[in-house]
Amino acid sequence: MKRALLLPVVVAVTATLALAGCAPEATSTPSGDGTAAVAPSPTESPMEGALPPTFVAPDELEGTDVKVLLGTALVLTVPDASEAEWTGTTADVAIAEFSPGGPSEGAVFRPGFLVREVGTTAATLTGADGRTISFTITVVPY
Repeated sequence: MKRALLLPVVVAVTATLALAGCAPEATSTPSGDGTAAVAPSPTESPMEGALPPTFVAPDELEGTDVKVLLGTALVLTVPDASEAEWTGTTADVAIAEFSPGGPSEGAVFRPGFLVREVGTTAATLTGADGRTISFTITVVPY
């Protein structure tokens, strides 16, 4: 008897949850000035149009001029578990600045350089072995 009563409840809850995901992509609603306001589509991503960072292995940097697009970053592809062991500097932190890697809030981040404005700056990178790599970062406009 209890199963007979439980089945309609399970069906009703399942149907409600299944239909809850069926929302329109965008809606128009009148605003106070008589124009229609359009809600963004849930499929639109705030990262749409964002550019990916530039990935480079430290061994590829010595003596090079790395071009990085403004609004992105230079990410160093260092060996796993060594992320926190790398340090770096730039001659002009207004153009680019070293960002240390390592664990933070349950994730592990790669070290790299955050680019701030268009220009060129000398940079250094030092690994756990003490070897210093010198190179140049040129930040170019998008």
